[in-house]
Amino acid sequence: MKERIEPVEDEFWTERRELFPAQFPTYSTTPQKVWGRLHTSEEHYESSRQEIIPISEKKGARTYVIMQPYVREPKLTLTVGLYTNPKHYADQDSPIGEVIGANQEGFREAQVGHAQAWYYRKDKTIVLWECFFDERFRKHPLPEDTNMQKLWRSFEHYLLTKFPQASTLATPFNDPIAESIDEYQAFLKTLGYSPLVQGAFGKTL
Repeated sequence: MKERIEPVEDEFWTERRELFPAQFPTYSTTPQKVWGRLHTSEEHYESSRQEIIPISEKKGARTYVIMQPYVREPKLTLTVGLYTNPKHYADQDSPIGEVIGANQEGFREAQVGHAQAWYYRKDKTIVLWECFFDERFRKHPLPEDTNMQKLWRSFEHYLLTKFPQASTLATPFNDPIAESIDEYQAFLKTLGYSPLVQGAFGKTL
């Protein structure tokens, strides 16, 4: 009897790209290649009041970009041998067999984080809303986490390549992933950001 572990096919993602190698001590003893699957779409907004920085157009169009970083995990086929006479245990259900073999058949994409941003074309402004690895892939304080810095810079590079006319990058001054506001702002400073307006950090490109 075989049990197949299949990847979920998703046409939502229109682009995949290799980002960088990373070592996740809590996940694997060997370095992993981090990839990004991306989706870009045009959307309309009815009010810019909720944005973290002033936007000249009160309503209009903007470009939305979402990226999910992932690693490739082996896709396995398990072979299970069935018992002729199942063993009986008084305190639990009786097992009907055991795994007698496993074969790798390709890979599956295992998401390890999240990132998203908006581009306001008239204002030539990118609002990088969030970019992080999930908690189980973070071990060090954010200002010392080189994996987080590489992920952020990879997403930045993609956005600046896609929107070469952009002149400003802005991002929230805090994020729940950090232990404190001070820690998160110290992390942003390692990436070249500084206070831009109340509630936001940024940098001129």
